[in-house]
Amino acid sequence: MQPSLVVKPRDIPVELFKMEALNRRLRAEHYKKDQVEQKARNLRAGVKGEESLEFTLSFLRDDSLQILHNLRIRDQNEFFQIDNLIPSTKFILINEVKNIAGTVIYDEFGQAIRVSKNGNEENLGNHIEQVNLQHIRLLEWMRNNNYTGIPIEKLIVHSNPATIIKNPANNRAVTDTIIHKEQLLTKIDAFVHKHNAQVLSIKQLNHLSSLLIKAHTPKEVNVLEKFEIHQNDIMCGVFCPGCGALPMMRLKGCWICLQCQLVSKNAHLPALKDYFLLFGNKINNREARRFLNVESQHVVKRILHKEGFEFTGNTTKRFYFLPF
Repeated sequence: MQPSLVVKPRDIPVELFKMEALNRRLRAEHYKKDQVEQKARNLRAGVKGEESLEFTLSFLRDDSLQILHNLRIRDQNEFFQIDNLIPSTKFILINEVKNIAGTVIYDEFGQAIRVSKNGNEENLGNHIEQVNLQHIRLLEWMRNNNYTGIPIEKLIVHSNPATIIKNPANNRAVTDTIIHKEQLLTKIDAFVHKHNAQVLSIKQLNHLSSLLIKAHTPKEVNVLEKFEIHQNDIMCGVFCPGCGALPMMRLKGCWICLQCQLVSKNAHLPALKDYFLLFGNKINNREARRFLNVESQHVVKRILHKEGFEFTGNTTKRFYFLPF
């Protein structure tokens, strides 16, 4: 079996799970509901696009290449992110992944305009300048880590095969930089033949990848603060795993859905995970009663103890640690 070239696997950003929890729990009438829902959709689309690229890259067979997914690195201007990086002994390739439905038109400046099925236009920003800035920041980071003279290539990879890409201005930068994922392996092969000189040994390549992985810092975000949403705007209770109704009722050691009559013993676990994502990994009995919509402190104590959650403190000062 061909050994994997992936030295940093793709991970799903915690921000996505937090945004989806916020979207589930935010009241439908809240004035920021649409904004939160759109952000969650965008993050999920990005993950699906990176999954698709991961499959394409699994067909690479060149041992002089390595694959690093989802890098977030600090420089003098805070953090910059790279969806996919392929360092090799001859060059480095930055892949910025886009998962966009509909038609994307690139103008003479590289600005991307999405045209939806109903004809609405949306400015998506300048993808080419976005990846150029990643190039500049990665180059500076490498210089600061004593890696110089390594050619850097960059691509904007559209992962949705149904995306229609148009370049009415015949912008050469668009032609050279923006591709569908189906073209990626051919492009990589072209870069391998374009760069004849070996600038890194395998040992140096391994060291560079190790430095990049060490520099990676996952993004931490408090989504309630980011969207200025108050705790009172968050819906409490246990969702029915069958029909999605809220809240379920706790009765005789089980959760019962008043809509579809489904009975569950552990429907509280997704609710506690939502709490973990929105409020953190510590919860006390009072907070658990409020969030699970259960009045009895003894019932909640039994739930938390039954799950085997570690805790600190006694009686009213006891906090349980949610291990999600």
